Amino acid sequence: MAEYVGIDLGTTLSGLAYLKPDGNAEIVPNADGERLTPSVVYFDAHEDVKLVGSAARDGGDPDRTVYQIKRHMDDPEYFVEMDGKKWTPAEISALILSKLKRECSRIIGEINDVVITVPANFNELARKNTVAAADMAGLKVRRLVNEPTAAAVYYAHTQAVKGRILVFDLGGGTLDVTILEVDNDSFKILTSEGARHLGGANFDEQLLDIYSAQYKAQINAELCTDERQRRRVLHAAEDAKKMLSKLQRVNDTIGNDSNGIARIDLTREQFEKTVSKLLTRAIMLVEQALAGIKLTTKDIEHVVLVGGSTRIPKVKSALEKHFGKPPKSCGNVDEAVALGAALFAKRSGRVREVCNASYGTLAMLMDAGSGEEGVQNSVVIPKNTPIPCSKTQVYVTSEPNEKVIEVDITQGEDTDPRYVDIIGRIILEVPPNRPAGCEIAVTYSYDENQRVRALVVDKQSGRSQEVAVSYKGKGILSEEELKKRGTALRQLRIE
Repeated sequence: MAEYVGIDLGTTLSGLAYLKPDGNAEIVPNADGERLTPSVVYFDAHEDVKLVGSAARDGGDPDRTVYQIKRHMDDPEYFVEMDGKKWTPAEISALILSKLKRECSRIIGEINDVVITVPANFNELARKNTVAAADMAGLKVRRLVNEPTAAAVYYAHTQAVKGRILVFDLGGGTLDVTILEVDNDSFKILTSEGARHLGGANFDEQLLDIYSAQYKAQINAELCTDERQRRRVLHAAEDAKKMLSKLQRVNDTIGNDSNGIARIDLTREQFEKTVSKLLTRAIMLVEQALAGIKLTTKDIEHVVLVGGSTRIPKVKSALEKHFGKPPKSCGNVDEAVALGAALFAKRSGRVREVCNASYGTLAMLMDAGSGEEGVQNSVVIPKNTPIPCSKTQVYVTSEPNEKVIEVDITQGEDTDPRYVDIIGRIILEVPPNRPAGCEIAVTYSYDENQRVRALVVDKQSGRSQEVAVSYKGKGILSEEELKKRGTALRQLRIE
């Protein structure tokens, strides 16, 4: 049985790694001989089989193929309807994890406990759905770890980087920027910032627009006439993007069944100009991370690259220009997160993470601008607070004769209640006939497994209520439903 296993459940590619007896991590290939498995699921219309990986990507029917499900893990309303059944993002992700578990276990032995990576800016719902996906696949999540943190562990292990490090993780669907301090085998995360929809898929969409424009200019017709054709062009655009990382110019022929074929001519310069706004957003996120902890580029000793999209030459040159030194690349930037997760599985106690978001409560507060009192989000634990931690804020009741105290637990940085998520609630009964102005102490604790507990204490009566905060809104399966769906999923034929 493999004791230390890490899984990178990626937007476009997923991988599983384990820790070998010599202390080094190794990627475990799937049954197709691939080190990384495309995060694509195909629902076959003729057989009761679910294809996962390269076979699913090449299935040919886009209406029965699911791509980039990870981008919907935080959407409680999202589902994929197939043959009369509604599949949640967690269930589809579980199909991917099931393939990894079954096929990799044939090589390294039984796989049970795992560390799974998530983007640093994944919210509570997305993290909960990731754990649910693993549960349905028959895996027990030992820890969730942020992807840049896992990558930093890998770089420290293989390239001995230390000091203050910025991890630039540009994958297929997301960008994460994390700054941390590495001292020998100790890791202290300082801050993480992320963009949920900035990754290789966005670069591909930009190239699709170039293909479509050139085709229209030559043929005077639309290139993408349906979703099947659009997927074909996206695959061609992705291949061109990879070639332009090595060549200055690529040529291709593209067409559809209705209007004929056109010759596409694409230069690296044209590609870089097209994606310049995306690169500007990426550098702005770097600046945001630095400014958030009052650092400058000169305070960073190493910039390390993670994610397949960091192979784009313009990404490297933009970072080199910004920091005045070339970023470091481990070569296998697609695999660094999975490999780091396996290493993290053994040394997690020496890695100190930070809160991925702020946690607070809704309270009647005075608006500094207008001078008027209104309901605002009051932060108790600020984002990027080192964990484990515990913070307390004291509030006062606003009305007399209150019988219960309701504390809404929020996740998010904004003061406006409309822009934060309510992830839990505590209701505390208090004695009758109380005046307004009674003090209520709210304490939040955040542990190393990124679990939050909330304690509410009525100082006047001494009454208290404590709960483990667990997002239970839309998009979360009950334990009974989770067990039922997991049993059904493990009986499916997944190839």
